[in-house]
Amino acid sequence: MSDKPESSKTQLEEHLNQPLLQKDFLSQLPVEVAYRIIGYLTPCDLTVCAGVSRTWQRICEGDRTWRIKCLEKGYVKFDAPSFRFLGGWAANRANEEAGITICSHMTFQEARQNRREREIAYGQCYERSSWKSLYLRKQRIISNWRSRPIQSSTVLKSGRIVTGWLDDNTLRVWNVDSAQPAFTLTGHMNNVVTSQVSDDGKYIVSGSYDRTVRVWCGQTGVQRHVLQGHTGTVWCMSLHGTTLVSGSSDQTLQVWDIVDGKCLQVLTGHMAEVRCVQFDGKRVVSGSFDSTVKVWNVQTGECLHTLTGHTNPVLSLLFEPERDLVVSGSEDRTMRVDFASGREDRTIRVWDVRRGTCIAILHSHEMLIGAHYGMQLRGNILVSCFTYTDVGVWDIRNGGSCIHRLQGVNSHTDYITSFQLLDSGLLVTSSRDGSVKLWDVDKGTFVRDLVRLQADIWIWRLFATETFLLCVDRSRSLSGTEDRDLILIDFDASYP
Repeated sequence: MSDKPESSKTQLEEHLNQPLLQKDFLSQLPVEVAYRIIGYLTPCDLTVCAGVSRTWQRICEGDRTWRIKCLEKGYVKFDAPSFRFLGGWAANRANEEAGITICSHMTFQEARQNRREREIAYGQCYERSSWKSLYLRKQRIISNWRSRPIQSSTVLKSGRIVTGWLDDNTLRVWNVDSAQPAFTLTGHMNNVVTSQVSDDGKYIVSGSYDRTVRVWCGQTGVQRHVLQGHTGTVWCMSLHGTTLVSGSSDQTLQVWDIVDGKCLQVLTGHMAEVRCVQFDGKRVVSGSFDSTVKVWNVQTGECLHTLTGHTNPVLSLLFEPERDLVVSGSEDRTMRVDFASGREDRTIRVWDVRRGTCIAILHSHEMLIGAHYGMQLRGNILVSCFTYTDVGVWDIRNGGSCIHRLQGVNSHTDYITSFQLLDSGLLVTSSRDGSVKLWDVDKGTFVRDLVRLQADIWIWRLFATETFLLCVDRSRSLSGTEDRDLILIDFDASYP
């Protein structure tokens, strides 16, 4: 055989191997082994291989296979398609009349045609494999954020539209899907400065300059309780289940049962007003104008730790109880990933709360971190303002490093007012320059502009979920009064 020419060898090998290649080897393997092999394929490969045979289709299209792909990406089941575009959402022409440009918006005719296609919430793919349909829906939503023309948006006009920080002592609650006001909460005797909604939507809680915390029914807006006990402004609160922790300028935190309206604990120890608080059901973490962060046992009221190092008031906090991490931000131009403390050397320090040791130092933070900016943590990626007009991205592992600065020709030209990090790795930022921008945090790149406002209007706050964006703008009318609008943009998609 060795004397045969090379071409003859090749022909002989093909002749011997051809029958083996024609066999459906996957159907002859144990099921567990077959799924293990298919698990190495990419989603695109799975789609192609599903056409090989019925056996391949059953495995490649099955829920078992696509559930793994969803979990690898962190995709979990979420709410059904909202169909906001079928409710009270206005056409994009209303945005233009309000001096608001929704970038890359479909024309009215294009949007109407696309909406017809979206009116089917669950397509044929969902019937075959709900997990594959979930994966594809998630990819559609991400694509809607990144590049596809925006088809559905609306502007809600009102002089008193935000659920707090108002001049008339009220909160207004809106139904986002129908773009209609649900009810107005009246009762506070001074401006509302903080509010939260319970996870199940049954309760709304609010704190005010009037030194009270009020509990409202989330369905009807009826006032349930007036929680009295603070002797100063209620600046912050954190709700877990039906237990609420409130922080005040009276230097205390109070723990409340919002069902029966009773005070369960008073936490004392701060030497100045409390401006931020986080609560996980067992531990309370608070930041104060006394430049410290304190950790409390909510059952006993005992102060477990006092974290020192900030030289100015602590204005913002993040708490990740699963990893015993706290992120604290201060006017001393430092952030702390705590059990963390930063110093005036412009560092971010990462601490292990159980051992009380510093496990990482993050350098080169130059920005004042306050309540208006905040910090967000996704896995090991920390996002916060780096300067007044750009955002920094840090990896808190291996000593910590700033891996990206979101800046350049597409960066904001005025103060950043708000931002939100999505699970998909996208970051939405707003600014006094009247723009809302989208960034890819993993790559550190600019994606696109979402909103642009005329010169006398600017974005005050934003809030984003995986499927929609809400922006609050502010402007001055000719009479000198302040006007506020809600801008809502829909990125939802149906199940294929």
